[in-house]
Amino acid sequence: MHPDKQHPRWDHNLYRTLSDANTKAVDAELLSRHVHRGFKVFLDIPCIVSDLPKHDLLHTMQIGMLDHLQKRIFHFMKMHERLDKYNAIWLSVSAYHDLTPKNKSYEEVSQWNGKEMKEMSRYLLGVVTQSLRGGSPAQRPIFNRAIECTRALLEFYMYARYKSHDDATLSYMEDALHCFHTFKDVFLLGRAGKKAKAKANALRMELVKKRKVDEETNAETWMPSKKRREMNSWRDYISYKIDISKELDADFNFLKIHLISHWAEQIRRYGALQQYSAERHEQAHKTNLKDGCNASNPNLNYLPQVITFQRRILCFEIRELNLQALAQRWENSTAACKVFPSGADLAAP
Repeated sequence: MHPDKQHPRWDHNLYRTLSDANTKAVDAELLSRHVHRGFKVFLDIPCIVSDLPKHDLLHTMQIGMLDHLQKRIFHFMKMHERLDKYNAIWLSVSAYHDLTPKNKSYEEVSQWNGKEMKEMSRYLLGVVTQSLRGGSPAQRPIFNRAIECTRALLEFYMYARYKSHDDATLSYMEDALHCFHTFKDVFLLGRAGKKAKAKANALRMELVKKRKVDEETNAETWMPSKKRREMNSWRDYISYKIDISKELDADFNFLKIHLISHWAEQIRRYGALQQYSAERHEQAHKTNLKDGCNASNPNLNYLPQVITFQRRILCFEIRELNLQALAQRWENSTAACKVFPSGADLAAP
């Protein structure tokens, strides 16, 4: 897409107008876009959306949208009988530069953190593309849509991580998001919740009963070849009806997929997203709390021990900074070098 092309913003006023209308045509239009009518707690908040607390890359994308994408890809590979190939290619990703070698497949990992998701985003598209190579002529369009959807979301994430932006990069970012929304319906079956799956299972049991009745009714008239064809037709019909049922009840209505539509406006108003990402606070959590907790005595009250441990570390860091500052002065350089040996490198000539 051309970098100067701008996609229209989400028209919330139009949604309110359609939502307030009580007609079958409006219901069908909203349902075709996977929009469920009802009370929305964030819809009538009397404020500008971009003035709400800022979105961060860690929770919204790395352990949010990328985690959702991974789960949808896993379900897609399993549904199209490509899971074994996907796992094999996943494990074959070699350690290069700062990539860690893979010793577990995706389904063997119980929990992913932000650092692992950031690393995974660098090779996921290649793994998906190689896993979906080949296929029948009927499968190729579906596989291509899955690859395009994966590429678009990863591209959007890469642009969002830029430390500086201009109109061109923001346009590329919005184009990638628009492309993701265009192809995301290929993963719709993976979004079926518990209610949708329970409804589909009930429909399956009902259709299986009808198949048994049909088989018993025509047991004497069907030849073996005719029975085999009829059973295959019933199997395809049941699979088709189950997929249709899940698609009608599945949706992409969750908060994080809506939040990313406001990222371009956030960047225009407040700058790059990395400056208020929660990833820095998560990293500080390790040094400020976890190290002190690991060094404490678990049989006693650990809170005073953690505070004392952290205070001791800060005292040493402040002392080191003071000695470095003293070493910069000519009259104190000799005394500082005696107490702080590294001050000899910092002392004035």
